[in-house]
Amino acid sequence: MERAAEQHSDISELPLEQAIELAIANNSNLKTASLETQRATDDLAANQTRRFANTQVLGLGAQMVTKPSVTFPAGAFGTYAATGPIPGANQKVEIARKPAGTVSVAVVQPLSTQYQLHLQLKALGLGRDSTIQDQKRIRLEVVDNVRRAYYEVVEAQSTLDSLQASLPYYEESHRLAQENRSKETILGSDVLNADAQLLKMRNAISDARDRVASASEKLNDLMGRDIHTEFRVAAISQADGDFASLEAMENSALQNRPEVKKAHIQVEQADYDARAKKAEYIPELSLAFNYYTTANFENILPSNVGTAGLSLRWEPWDWGRRRHEYAEKKVKEEQAKVGVNATERSVLLEVRNAFRQLENSRRQLASTDATDLTARQRLKEVQEQVKRQAVLSRDLFQAQSELASADSGQQRALAAFWKARADLKKAIGEE
Repeated sequence: MERAAEQHSDISELPLEQAIELAIANNSNLKTASLETQRATDDLAANQTRRFANTQVLGLGAQMVTKPSVTFPAGAFGTYAATGPIPGANQKVEIARKPAGTVSVAVVQPLSTQYQLHLQLKALGLGRDSTIQDQKRIRLEVVDNVRRAYYEVVEAQSTLDSLQASLPYYEESHRLAQENRSKETILGSDVLNADAQLLKMRNAISDARDRVASASEKLNDLMGRDIHTEFRVAAISQADGDFASLEAMENSALQNRPEVKKAHIQVEQADYDARAKKAEYIPELSLAFNYYTTANFENILPSNVGTAGLSLRWEPWDWGRRRHEYAEKKVKEEQAKVGVNATERSVLLEVRNAFRQLENSRRQLASTDATDLTARQRLKEVQEQVKRQAVLSRDLFQAQSELASADSGQQRALAAFWKARADLKKAIGEE
């Protein structure tokens, strides 16, 4: 027993808060959601640059594979009294096959499309906000899963402790049966029953150890650490009796739940998408500057050409394409509005169900408290009778077993209460 106690003391205690921190730091789904938010942020930043001037430089250096030529007709440069027409006859100039190059520079500043770009950026910003809500939702799920797994370990360990505390009672009953058998004061069936009960208890203890191991491995996996890591859970505090009204919790859920926030964001995002699509009817007017230069073309072509002005791009006939695309965006907006109502109803149902489960677990806890109090009083009475040698030691072991069972039931009920409390916190959008 001392060695077992020393081994138990060597195992580190894992508080619930530490388990939650480890799970949040190591959960793969939460990391993926965080990366998705970063991706959406980078996408928004990249698209914000579309509001500024677009600069393009195109250079070409190549070998001429043909002999291009330019013919200047007679008088192409004018006719003068002193010289006559210049040139006097058609003049053909050929460009030899040799390396040549061109460079063009274009700078285009969007003007009329700034409104459309504004709407598109608003939609992208809302898309990023939507990923943030997904991240919050996954975080709430991780916290809730860790809490439930933690309390499962508490329940399993409490059951194991209760069975181990009851084992001496069955061993004592078995010893007395064997002793009475030798005195021939007990039936053979009673001896067999004592054997069966002891075996049943030992099997139950083995099963309980397996449940503790499985629950511990599950919690280790949620925390993202080696499933073989040994730990012991901390004691559970007493039930919290301070609750808000059901109506207040419903209002908090509608304000805090990431699913509801995301549903409203999707409606607003769909609206901006539709407005941006409608803005495509506006002609694309831009401020443009273009520069073009050539190299090694025998000075036949202009070597430097620069222009600055307004650039217009307009598609007056699209055969109804933009109209249908806008209608599709409006349908998507209506779908998002329907999704808001469905999400809110689902959240309210979850809150009400979690609240009922919490109330039920609190009633069960009150019942186990009464049972535990009774078993504790019973043990005191039996201990007094033992002092007066009024009962057998088996009766003392039985009273101790009943108290251990009552304590275990109280711990299980307390763990069930905190499970229900965790589910209610998740339902109203709190960690």
